[in-house]
Amino acid sequence: MTTTAIIILGLGPGRIDDLTLRAYDVLQTAAAAGQTIYFRTRIHPAVALLKERIPDLQMQSFDRFYEEAADWSKLYQQIAEEVCTLATQQEVIYAVPGHPLVGEASVEIVLQLAHERGLSTSIVEGISFVEVVCSALEIDPCDSGVQLVDATQMASLSTDEIAGKVIPTVSLLVAQVYNRWVASAVKLALSECYPDEWPVKLVRASDGEQKTVVEMPLYELDRDSYADHLSTLYVPPIDSLSALRLPETLRYIIMRLRREPDGCPWDRQQTHQTLTRHVLEEAYEVVEALDENNMEHLAEELGDLLLQVYLHAEIARQEGDFSIGDVFEHVNAKLLRRHPHVFGDTKVSNAGQVVQNWEEIKRQERINAGKDVQNEGAIRDVPLASPSLVMAQEYQKRAARTGFEFRKIEDVYAKLTEEVQELQRAATKEEQKDEVGDLLFMAAKIARWHNIDAEEALRQANNKFRRRFQAMETLAREQGRDMPSFNDQEWHELWQKAKAATAS
Repeated sequence: MTTTAIIILGLGPGRIDDLTLRAYDVLQTAAAAGQTIYFRTRIHPAVALLKERIPDLQMQSFDRFYEEAADWSKLYQQIAEEVCTLATQQEVIYAVPGHPLVGEASVEIVLQLAHERGLSTSIVEGISFVEVVCSALEIDPCDSGVQLVDATQMASLSTDEIAGKVIPTVSLLVAQVYNRWVASAVKLALSECYPDEWPVKLVRASDGEQKTVVEMPLYELDRDSYADHLSTLYVPPIDSLSALRLPETLRYIIMRLRREPDGCPWDRQQTHQTLTRHVLEEAYEVVEALDENNMEHLAEELGDLLLQVYLHAEIARQEGDFSIGDVFEHVNAKLLRRHPHVFGDTKVSNAGQVVQNWEEIKRQERINAGKDVQNEGAIRDVPLASPSLVMAQEYQKRAARTGFEFRKIEDVYAKLTEEVQELQRAATKEEQKDEVGDLLFMAAKIARWHNIDAEEALRQANNKFRRRFQAMETLAREQGRDMPSFNDQEWHELWQKAKAATAS
């Protein structure tokens, strides 16, 4: 059973003329009865004018909550609690700017608490800030839809909540950006979804009459005293084409995919470990596109690789380890630090000096990190996940720096021949495996002596074999024959034809 009513009254966007006749009548009746009106804030142009027109109007406000607030996420909760507590003792008229149900977060909480406590409520409508803002901006919210959010609420949202609350491809209105502090919090929140340079508009109506529209990039929102108690921020939508070209969009998509509980079940299950093979696969596909010299394919595969970077960064952020910003910070700082000849005053005359400086800078970085560089091994930090041929050549290169190397190419060929002979003599499968490894290691060394990347050379050989074998399959089909039906001589002839067909 309900007890005492809460009347929630909309004051309109600012001008006293925008107050509805019903709202004005409710206020006059309350004044005649000596009833106190509780305003969420007195900082509203209509409030002072009401006192002039209705001298007997008794007013109280909750402005003290704003002044005392230590936690913005609890501000409206505190106001709503106070309203509902008062309503258990007497009928309460709670007056708020605009329309009570449009962008008024405190009203939402009041209605929820009132329902839980059996308190009846009624709404006295008012013109909302939306009409005024849309008029100032000359936009129709029906064209593409508009998202509404309260600035104080946005200031208290976590990164995950922002991803669920804001859709960058839809227009956004952030109401009551009433001071510089709130503007700063809103800017930081929106930077999770929008580029720092994204153009936004702050609609100000400090006296309820004149509307001022200030346009600026998002990052400047808190750089001046633009915001006031009647300020609304308009964030235009990122159109689909623009959105697809922005790194912020990828970050938003990944955050949204991993968001609990309404993200993608597969993406939410992924860990650094489960994604390891995908990182390797995408890296190899980038290399494949490079080998093909297919720029369209390369752009696509670089995107897939970038997706892995953002996925790992988002997992790390959710686990409290680091964020994508830390990734950018590390790589940017490293590039600046290791290129003093570009970003500093170091002078170099050739690429060899650049490499020499690079190695010395890396050495100093290890010293700064507390590493015992005097006792480090030559092959200390070759990544164990590297492709085997890459790892072999890197081991050989570093060993050669210490002086452990053949003196002439003929010695390398002799060692290769020796490894072939040892393979021929190997009796067991384990011995054969061991000798094949030695043979491949020496093949990588010969490639290094000729300044050839062994991994690239083998990849090129694989691609060549693929083209030739596929050509053989095509020739066989043209002859109406199955591949297994060819004898050795026919195989040889077919191979030669395939070589000729793919000779370009």
